[in-house]
Amino acid sequence: MKTLILFLTIAVLFQGCLEPSKTKTEKTETDNIGFAIVDDNGAFSHSDNSVTMSVAPKNIKGHKVFSTLAEAIKSPKEVVILDLSSQSLTQVPEEIKMFSNLKSLDLSFNAIKNIPDWLPELDSLIALDLQSNDLSSIPMSFLKMENLTHLNLGMNKIATLPTNIGNLRNLVVFTCTNNKLKELPTSIGQLKNLYHLEIYSNELSTLPETIGNCAGLVHLNFSYNKISKLPSTIGNLHKLTWLYFDENSISALPDSLAELSNLTYLGMSDNKIETLPANFGNLKKLHGFAMNNNKLKDLPDSFFTMKALGDIHLENNALPVKTKSKLEKEFKGIPLYL
Repeated sequence: MKTLILFLTIAVLFQGCLEPSKTKTEKTETDNIGFAIVDDNGAFSHSDNSVTMSVAPKNIKGHKVFSTLAEAIKSPKEVVILDLSSQSLTQVPEEIKMFSNLKSLDLSFNAIKNIPDWLPELDSLIALDLQSNDLSSIPMSFLKMENLTHLNLGMNKIATLPTNIGNLRNLVVFTCTNNKLKELPTSIGQLKNLYHLEIYSNELSTLPETIGNCAGLVHLNFSYNKISKLPSTIGNLHKLTWLYFDENSISALPDSLAELSNLTYLGMSDNKIETLPANFGNLKKLHGFAMNNNKLKDLPDSFFTMKALGDIHLENNALPVKTKSKLEKEFKGIPLYL
């Protein structure tokens, strides 16, 4: 049974030190996900060929996990964590209303089509997992759940998010992967407490400039979309440590990218990037770098001053022999894939 306390995890699998990005199917179905708490801006380890990170909801550790309604109904006041995942549910059971102390609710891997308007009545709820259901929309009433810190809407059929999604101001972890989103509301910039945001495998073509207002972001993943450019405000995310934009349609990177002073890993494989910003070398903490399958014709001089790099993936670009030779000379002590 899944442990809901750590129901939102991030797993980045490495081959050697860093492997090229996985396909959409591999990311969502075959990753062997482990659990570990990684502190804000903490360095990652290659010791087990993987990196895992989880930001657990507060104040629920140590509570009993109720896994059936029949069991929970016997002691409604004691129900803090309720895990009803993988139980073939087609709707959210109304019996849940009686659990006034409920903080963590897992309804993942069911066949739920609608979110009931009464759900916000669970005003103690801070963690809600609705991944892998049959949801196509999010009702406006959902925005009353202002105490939520953890929300997983991944693997549904959601085409739009409510315009005022920013009302969920306490969100720390928000996952909406493998849906049908074509755009994000500008109000997402109001989510200033966000630590982790994953919206990969959707149909996004642009990102709102307001994303730069989410100053608390440490992990950001927009891979497997149709995004053509990064917002110029990306450089405002000074806490950002993990950044993924693999498999999009990005042709150029803004100079502001180099202002991400805490960036540790950058994934930009499978895009259309021809050049890197001249100030790219300002990313002094960058350790993992993957830009396979792009159109890079050269690298800026500042790239060769980056002493923290531990992995460089530049396969299938248009780099000249001279540049490749320089890379091999300057970075001969680390894995280098050309």
